[in-house]
Amino acid sequence: MMPALADIPFDFRPLGDRPSGMWRRPRQFGFLNRVGAIPLADTELLQTSLYLPLAVREGADAYEVIAVLHPDFLARSPVRPDGRWVPPYMPIALRYLPLRRTHRVADKVSSLEIAQDLDTGADGIATPFFADDGRMHPDFAAAMSHFDRLEVGKARLAKAAASLVAADILVKLTSTSSEALAADADLLVINPQRWRQLTPPRIAALAADGFLALDLATACCFSARLWASHLVPQAADRGQHDADASLVPFEQRGHGAFPIELRIDDSSLFSFDAYASATAEQPGDTR
Repeated sequence: MMPALADIPFDFRPLGDRPSGMWRRPRQFGFLNRVGAIPLADTELLQTSLYLPLAVREGADAYEVIAVLHPDFLARSPVRPDGRWVPPYMPIALRYLPLRRTHRVADKVSSLEIAQDLDTGADGIATPFFADDGRMHPDFAAAMSHFDRLEVGKARLAKAAASLVAADILVKLTSTSSEALAADADLLVINPQRWRQLTPPRIAALAADGFLALDLATACCFSARLWASHLVPQAADRGQHDADASLVPFEQRGHGAFPIELRIDDSSLFSFDAYASATAEQPGDTR
């Protein structure tokens, strides 16, 4: 059986403009095999890379930066045997399950969906969507605010991911086992060889509009240690890349790239005693 990113995806239904009843945030996360992966905002990129492997997924109209959660894809599980979340940071999309935002208009309750078949556990705190006075409950309002932040951050990371695609340093995630990955696990990751072979002009181009693309590449490389041992980046093809950039380390290829002469000043330090002595010898000294 081909390893899939999500075993049995949750059944999400539209929440509606004015939902009634209660909702519960989970306290136990033994269902990560059904979540598979979650989108990230740019503000949570680096802290998430400490605990979960990152990848880029190509959508219908944009790239999406995700953190992978399926236990079969991880070198170590982020949850304890009792289902409790271990890392000190929990990404927004996981924090506010069973809710998620769709591609409808933002800032509207109708843009949310809720998972009908997610067992949040008996100890999950039930809160209403709206208070008795008709106002949005503070917990639900916080969820809406965080989903707004997630959407803005996703858009920024999508642009950064597109820059990495243009730089040709992303390759498919592959498995060294006999089974190929399922279609939903068609993910892009950094190829270390291509990353090391980036020329100074290409690195400068990636940073032309900010450093987020470089941050994303660095976070993906850093989080690669968290993939299961059988998951590796697709091998880089030899040929064009070897012609464009040799295997000379970047720090050597970057030497002399900028027309600035830099050298250490080896002249003597300023001596106040010598200055005072020279001043005392000047004509007209009355001391």
